[in-house]
Amino acid sequence: MIGRAGVVEEILRNLAGTTPGAGCLLVGEPGIGKTAVMQHVLRNLEAETYIVQVRGSEFASRTPFGALTFLLSDLDPEFSEHPVMILRGLTRLVTERAGGLPVLLAVDNAEELDEFSAMVLTQMVHNRSAGMLVAFRDFCSAPAEFAGLWRDGILARVDLEPLSVQETAAYLGPLLGGTVSRAAAAAINDYAGGNPHLLALAQADFQDAGRLRQHNGSWILVPGEDIRGGRVAGAVTSTMPALTPSQSTLFQLLSMAGSLPLPVVLARLDSAELDSLQEQGLVTLNANPVPDVLITSPVVARSVRAGLTPSRQRQLFEELAPSLNTGLVLDPLVLARWLDSIGEVPARDLAVEAARQATVSGLPETAVRLISAAFDDGGNAAAVIELARARTAQGEYGAALGVLARFRGSDVVPSAEDRIRLLLAECRVLCIEATGLRDPRTAEAAAEPARMRHTELFEQIEREIEALTGADRAETAGLVRELALSRAECHSAHGRFLVNASYLGGLELPDADFRILKGAWQSEAWGITNRQDDAAELAGKVERQLEGTDAGTRARVVGRLLHTYLFTGALSDCERLLADPSATSGMDGTYTELAEGLLNAFAGKPEPALAALTPAVDQLAASGPAAFLPLAAAAAAYCHALEERREDAGRYLQVQRSAADGGPWVVRRGARHFAALAEAALGGENGSARFASLAAQDHRRGAYAYELLARVTAMRLGDADSLDDVLSVAANQQGDFAALCELYAKGLGNGDAQMLLRASEQAAGSGHVLLAREISEHALGIASGAGDRATVRFIHRSRRTAAPDSPVEASDEFLGALTARERSIARKAVAGTSNKKIAEELGISVRTVEGHLYQVYSKLHVGSRRELARTIAEQAGAKK
Repeated sequence: MIGRAGVVEEILRNLAGTTPGAGCLLVGEPGIGKTAVMQHVLRNLEAETYIVQVRGSEFASRTPFGALTFLLSDLDPEFSEHPVMILRGLTRLVTERAGGLPVLLAVDNAEELDEFSAMVLTQMVHNRSAGMLVAFRDFCSAPAEFAGLWRDGILARVDLEPLSVQETAAYLGPLLGGTVSRAAAAAINDYAGGNPHLLALAQADFQDAGRLRQHNGSWILVPGEDIRGGRVAGAVTSTMPALTPSQSTLFQLLSMAGSLPLPVVLARLDSAELDSLQEQGLVTLNANPVPDVLITSPVVARSVRAGLTPSRQRQLFEELAPSLNTGLVLDPLVLARWLDSIGEVPARDLAVEAARQATVSGLPETAVRLISAAFDDGGNAAAVIELARARTAQGEYGAALGVLARFRGSDVVPSAEDRIRLLLAECRVLCIEATGLRDPRTAEAAAEPARMRHTELFEQIEREIEALTGADRAETAGLVRELALSRAECHSAHGRFLVNASYLGGLELPDADFRILKGAWQSEAWGITNRQDDAAELAGKVERQLEGTDAGTRARVVGRLLHTYLFTGALSDCERLLADPSATSGMDGTYTELAEGLLNAFAGKPEPALAALTPAVDQLAASGPAAFLPLAAAAAAYCHALEERREDAGRYLQVQRSAADGGPWVVRRGARHFAALAEAALGGENGSARFASLAAQDHRRGAYAYELLARVTAMRLGDADSLDDVLSVAANQQGDFAALCELYAKGLGNGDAQMLLRASEQAAGSGHVLLAREISEHALGIASGAGDRATVRFIHRSRRTAAPDSPVEASDEFLGALTARERSIARKAVAGTSNKKIAEELGISVRTVEGHLYQVYSKLHVGSRRELARTIAEQAGAKK
């Protein structure tokens, strides 16, 4: 029932009569889980409803009233001579058996009912003698009586949709006996179309092909080629209806070509046979001026293709070749991969365009193979550019630079435009290396500083674009656009946000996609500096423009927006964006999983954070991108530390320290933030000093949002000297998070419990769960110390109201004035653990333990361990 709770609730609402109608039509493809949903609903209703279960079948449909035979045998002979009498008799029989309970007709496989059974069942609903829950594989083939009930509003339609990627991960976990990474779940979901029945087969196909394996307890995706044959292909093709030879050939052609123009199809297939395929829902015509014909289900298309041998694929290509020679144009990547599968080398221009598409689509291995096969002599400039881009996407930076260097040393003289593109490709690689990220296959560092080289190259590219004469205007505009975006990405990668804000402010190009990308970079730059309100307004505008953009552009934009929201404290906006499938549809599963984990870690919710971070770390460790591994591991370490799992936290910190320290500045800075938090939560004694140092570095860089985050974290760790710094930094920033930090600092500085309560409410409202709790604890401590019992009771009451399903023990309430570390030490002390043993368990000094106990005694107004234990026991007894 994973992912089906909403559907079940909607069906139960309709069946309960809370919405107009007498039941539901449940529609979904074979294997989607209709029967499971129906049975779950019936179990919910069986105590108060008389249920009559009817199932259509091909065998029963051959006989009038065949699906109702089990009821007809109990009818008096006088009621079995005429359909009207049968209806009357069955209605009476069912009503008598119901004994006053409402009657529900539960009909599965309704498209296979004979017309007489359909007539009787629908008439019982028309007469209000019974409600109905009826399931169809394909509502287009439903008997007319059911369609009439739907049109008249008597039955509501509920469509059972495929499982989402997250639901797929939850579905596969129990089958595999472990957590499934988002990348693996996304690949299997796409392969099976989210169909629960096919998902179970798909995970076996992936395991057999070596594409799915276990790593440190998580099931991760292993890069590789398309799966040939397999269980999914067998299951899908075995349930397809019988096709004529011509229909079968067309189906195979469409599976390889993706789509074909209607005239090309009609030259091979009679229109009546095409109509038959449409009526069965097997093929669809799009709305182009000259319609294209394509297989309706991508899973069916993939399954048919997977069952074709190379020799059959060659036969199909040869059959289509005359059309290709007379003007038929296929998608370049589709055509190139078809040629590659039959052992043919694509033409050079085709290989370049197909490689470009493959890299953008996340298939750099395919791009490398196509270019390498078509250009065994080194290739032209266009081929070298695409090969370098593909190698860069694979993380093989040394190989990418080698490709560019070999071409530069060859006798080929590129055009001025191609030379600029070559320089841009080189800039991208050098920019990545300048962040400290290295190709693990390259043992030696670059001979000269990459940072200087790629900065100089940008300036050279700008001069060469300005010097272009006689070039195509559109081509020149494209080069200007690529340079502008490369520079913006470079500034962000190196943490130069003030520079980026100034640079982007002066850029204007008519290209719509450019404006969206520019807006994403600019909102990030403003959000990290001192213009958070402007950043939020611009980010909202960019979000509204995302509809209609391609997947690659959408992924780049959403990644920027998520970063802007996350590191400026707008966690609710981050959560909203991540929950929008249309926004995240272009993002790689690992990035989405990492973003969810980071969001929950920032909010102080370790359990949901670790649910995402644990498989993300395993996926990143196995297949990259390497730059994100330290960030994911540090965040996981922090969450384990919050849960007081010291061994696990230490293990993830070791992963963070041993991983490559490179990649975009924001990724490296985030890793340092969480690593410092983890070490502080484990009892490190210089946590506040580390954050003060990070804040100073952030200030020099102009990353003021990060500076505020570091200053307020130092304050949270007990650094009283950070109070004035937080007030100073927050006063120069916009946005709700800055206002929250300012209120928090003022409340602490003034010892004002009411001000702290307001800050706690603001933190909770914006999603900062742990911060809200900590501020509330400070308020409780101040109120307790001042003897303000009314405020103390208010805080306890507020906590119970906020978490009514999480009963708080009396001792926990009493210790609420303490910090998390103080509570932990207090409990150990009450249990009789010595100061020395506590210090060993928490990895801190005995003096630090003594200092924490002094704070505990002061806040709780006790003078010894014995008094502390007695007071806690009294509180627990009073609660009971």
